Amino acid sequence: MPSIALLAPVVIPLATAGALALCGVAGWKIGRLVLGVGSWGAILVLIALWAPVRATQEVSLGQLGFGAPLHLRLDGVGFAFALMVMVPSAVLLTLQPRAWQEGTVAALGLAAAVLAVEAGGVLLTALAGGAAATLAVIQLDVEDPRASRPPWGLLLAAWLALSWVGTILQVRGGTAEYGAVPVSALTVPVFIVLAAAALTASGLFPWRGWASQLWGRPALRAAGMSVATIYPLGFYLLVRAYDMGDGHYPQFWLQAVLAALGVLVAFGAAARAQAASTRREYLGEVIPGLGGFALMGISLGTPLGLVAGLATLSVGALLAASLPLLPDRAGTASLVAIAAAAGLPPGLAFGVRVIGLEATFEAGNLLGVLGIAGAATWIVSIIAAARAIGLPAGRGHPASETAPRVAMGLAAATVVLGPALGLVLAILAMPALADAMPGAIGVPAAGVTSVVTVSTVLPALALFTPVLLLAVVAYIGAGPPLVRAQARPALFPLPATQLIGRVREQLRTATVPDQYRSLVDLRALEAVATGGGPLLWLAALVALAFAVTR
Repeated sequence: MPSIALLAPVVIPLATAGALALCGVAGWKIGRLVLGVGSWGAILVLIALWAPVRATQEVSLGQLGFGAPLHLRLDGVGFAFALMVMVPSAVLLTLQPRAWQEGTVAALGLAAAVLAVEAGGVLLTALAGGAAATLAVIQLDVEDPRASRPPWGLLLAAWLALSWVGTILQVRGGTAEYGAVPVSALTVPVFIVLAAAALTASGLFPWRGWASQLWGRPALRAAGMSVATIYPLGFYLLVRAYDMGDGHYPQFWLQAVLAALGVLVAFGAAARAQAASTRREYLGEVIPGLGGFALMGISLGTPLGLVAGLATLSVGALLAASLPLLPDRAGTASLVAIAAAAGLPPGLAFGVRVIGLEATFEAGNLLGVLGIAGAATWIVSIIAAARAIGLPAGRGHPASETAPRVAMGLAAATVVLGPALGLVLAILAMPALADAMPGAIGVPAAGVTSVVTVSTVLPALALFTPVLLLAVVAYIGAGPPLVRAQARPALFPLPATQLIGRVREQLRTATVPDQYRSLVDLRALEAVATGGGPLLWLAALVALAFAVTR
């Protein structure tokens, strides 16, 4: 295909948004059909671009300005992350009913997220990521302006920080392109800003991030799309940092700090999950828990760790499509989804966590201790899953948004794919590893039957298939499980969570004099900023220029 075809995965969602807007204005009720055809068509085009060559493809479309090129690039990293964004988005856009206004914004957000992944440099990724975050916030407000949502300023701050990184690289290194940045330009301070942008973009904190908070909304249409399109982008930046740093981060202690933070993120999610009072609260911690394990693997700085992190994100992508489609009632669909997320054998989540923990032990030293902490976190998450089966549903979303059979099918797919762990790694993770860490030592080998690492061989097909067959036979013999809500005590309470809740309530109810309220009302400031006319922005620009040049 011609190189200009790299634009197709971005242009098709844009065209889909335009077609949906026209249909909405005309009064045609074919929104889901248009969204389904457009989103799945973009995936087919992406696969058609990558599969025949399985090599890096690039196209230059001019200049962004100040010497930065408008450059698109599709390599193993871009292909893997594009699928992580596009597949769950396509499932949700096809099955969930949306008003045409909401569907249009969702399709635009998908296009922006794909552009951020296909961007050839830091600056274009920052611009596209900021657009995707803004469109996600707009989508949440279009769905329900009264429901909680992450502050637009917080999400945008991540991409402003990344644009700062791109500017520094452009000035000091002469380029901000991922494959051309001089290793010396990626200094420790620059990397710290990039890592902060990545952590903020995906909400990778030990406390409840925006991905958990969105699950408290009455409807999960916009929440599901926001998680599908925005959450993987922070991890994408951390993987691209290897590309810019010639296969490693500037200092070892940066890897250790990020890996330790990944364990803390996973443990925080597991701790909140085991103390959840409803099944909805538990499901809100599934994606952050997987994100913590993915952060741990990606940050280890070893080929096996990177492979495990990418495979964990692929499991998260499947569950990001499944969880918003689950009905609120207890049943087989919820049971299968919880089992798949908990990492029970022989599921894909089980295999990738085994690989991730093995990567920490192979790395040795302090990182091996993190593997022990990760194993303990895994145990807590399994206990939380067992408790969640009997929890009440919680605040429900409309039944029209659910698709129990599809949700159960996607969750079951993560279980069935367990024996094919090696094949999943070979298709998605290994090409990305070759681009992010070229010439790395200790590269694992993945095939149809097994995964070969430096220290061991995991015969996934031979080991997991009998367990899968036994599980299928047991399910057929016992019939559909009867799930009843039972109040079970938490493994341990979370007094800190209650304290934080009280502090937040005190801050929320605190009042200031009327003449000063506009100075501390962030929502009002955000509304003024986004709704201001050109004169407001011109005045702000003049004031900023005056302050900088003084």
